[in-house]
Amino acid sequence: MNAATIHLAINHVPLFAAITAAGLLSVALLRRNRSLLHAGIWLTLIGGLAALVALQSGDAAEHLLEHVPGVHAAAIEAHEESARVAVLGLLVCAGIGIGILLGTRWWGTRFQWGAAIALLLAIVVSVVLTAQAAHKGGLIRHAEELENRLPPPTNQPDTE
Repeated sequence: MNAATIHLAINHVPLFAAITAAGLLSVALLRRNRSLLHAGIWLTLIGGLAALVALQSGDAAEHLLEHVPGVHAAAIEAHEESARVAVLGLLVCAGIGIGILLGTRWWGTRFQWGAAIALLLAIVVSVVLTAQAAHKGGLIRHAEELENRLPPPTNQPDTE
């Protein structure tokens, strides 16, 4: 198992965790269900941690793929930049989630609902960011999507 395999195995977790967490938090708000709120927050935390692993394995995977024919370096760079923004968004959501878990324990339900709304908005942002990073990652190996958008690949090793 190499870094590219690990990256492909883990990189879907942040996206689906963010989408599922947003759904759980929406239902928690509608039904005023504290258990669903906590489940959504924990899922956000898991998504943030998985995003860190995906980012770290992505750097190593890049080195394996940068000279593979048909792989555009520009597509890798675009994915990497959007992934860094998505990871930051997920980590901010995870931090807010920790604050909400502690706050609901200390201050009760009034804090819970205001914080849940803020967290729901943060999750929606992270879903958008992770979906964008995922889409750009898919373009790395799907050259048919990149036609007319990028220059031809230059997969020649540096001879400097």
